Amino acid sequence: MSAETEPFVEPVRMIRTFETAIANIIAGIERSKLRTGDRLPNETDLANQLGISKPTLRQALRVLERSGLLLVRQGKTGGIFLESDFLPTDELSSNIAAEEQVVLSTLRARRVIETAVTREAVLMATEDDFDSIQRTIDLLTPGITSRQAMRADTMFHRAVARASHNRVLEEAVQVVYQHLAPVRDTHGATPATAAADMRDVHSRQLAAMRNRDVEATLAGLEQQLRFLEDRFAASMQATWEEQFLARMPDLQPSEAAAT
Repeated sequence: MSAETEPFVEPVRMIRTFETAIANIIAGIERSKLRTGDRLPNETDLANQLGISKPTLRQALRVLERSGLLLVRQGKTGGIFLESDFLPTDELSSNIAAEEQVVLSTLRARRVIETAVTREAVLMATEDDFDSIQRTIDLLTPGITSRQAMRADTMFHRAVARASHNRVLEEAVQVVYQHLAPVRDTHGATPATAAADMRDVHSRQLAAMRNRDVEATLAGLEQQLRFLEDRFAASMQATWEEQFLARMPDLQPSEAAAT
């Protein structure tokens, strides 16, 4: 392969996607012999070469910029530039750890907020709300891609939030899912066959909502929360109990969800 066609970075193949992306970008810088002020490939090219989405790439770039290795400029004259010839090893390690703490905080916030919002939605939802939630479930058809399934899942949770009929709670869920996007991209990838499982969980949760059964509804939510939390814990080479319960003693999943 000629120098003109050789990719700048290797595709990401590990679970800790954003951290692996950082390592691959650094390897690309070294392999290309870049110096301070040199331009890296743009976001689209980097994401395609790494085989990751732009939210995950931006998570990696954020750590690299915070560590002083890269400079990311926005706008027509912007781009991604090498900021230093020196590899900031210590800063990278601490900023990667900080980014992982952000993920943990995001998952914690999701659990706290969605539990409260879902409880309110069970009590306040109307038949129109149930119909709106059902429409998001209907999107989970056989053959859809993993990314489409995740989008349908986000739509489901937004519909549940709207069913609370509380604008502040609805906006809180929207903020959580903005922060959650790169986390789900990094740790939430699912096989296409998972759409059927997701549809089953969502359908049972909706049935519980129609019956005004708060505990059963929260049990369905617990399954959804644990999926992403378990994946994140595994990527940290830890169990869910070590990563979440040990650090958050007040965090107790419902008995209904554990059965």
